[in-house]
Amino acid sequence: MTLQSVPALSLVANGILLLIALIIPAGLFLFIRKRVEGKKLPFFVGCGTFLLFALVLEGLCHTIILGGGRAEALMAKPLLYGLYGGFMAGLFEETGRFLAFKTILKKAKDDDGTALMYGAGHGGFEAFYLLVSSAVTNLVLPSQTANPFYPLLGIIERIPAIAIHISLSVLVWFAAKNKDKLYLYPLAIILHLLVDAVAAVLALKKVNVVLIEFLVYVFAAAFVCIAIVIWKKLSDKQESLSV
Repeated sequence: MTLQSVPALSLVANGILLLIALIIPAGLFLFIRKRVEGKKLPFFVGCGTFLLFALVLEGLCHTIILGGGRAEALMAKPLLYGLYGGFMAGLFEETGRFLAFKTILKKAKDDDGTALMYGAGHGGFEAFYLLVSSAVTNLVLPSQTANPFYPLLGIIERIPAIAIHISLSVLVWFAAKNKDKLYLYPLAIILHLLVDAVAAVLALKKVNVVLIEFLVYVFAAAFVCIAIVIWKKLSDKQESLSV
């Protein structure tokens, strides 16, 4: 299959998808940096941490655990599959956040804007990676969907995902910063597990995708509220998470 054989509208739609894949992380970087006068480093640490912990280390772990046909056997049990996937995502990504805050970003402990810049990098890079992967796949292996602009719906999915990443980054930031708030780190893992598990189980049970996305938005809103409460209690930058 060549680009010449891909319908023109599909080329346009996926071109838009690639453009938005670039705009999302760049926009997050500029907006949050201006809002909290954040440093550049946390954003790029967030990008790198997602790459290392979610794509490389978690991917390697899945290969080891789910090899030899075990993935198909686990997917036949939606609840177990959802719990497994949610736990692994939560464990690797929240641990990555925690270690990044404790090591590379430990000198920034007096700047709470670090949490937001990191979250923007983590969530922004994930959006970039997933949207670019989707666009490339659509161009190389065009789907049979009747609407060539259907791939653009992936953008709608990224909005709550980014909100979740920034919210969980706030929780883990204060866990890493304050010894007496260490419980926020496992709490972030549990919350991450919860939203991923629910989405995965419902998807395997072929629940309407609109309902699944609605629930993810509800989770995102709840996580944002939790992050705001924690931020207002523990941060000196009270205005940064205000709407």
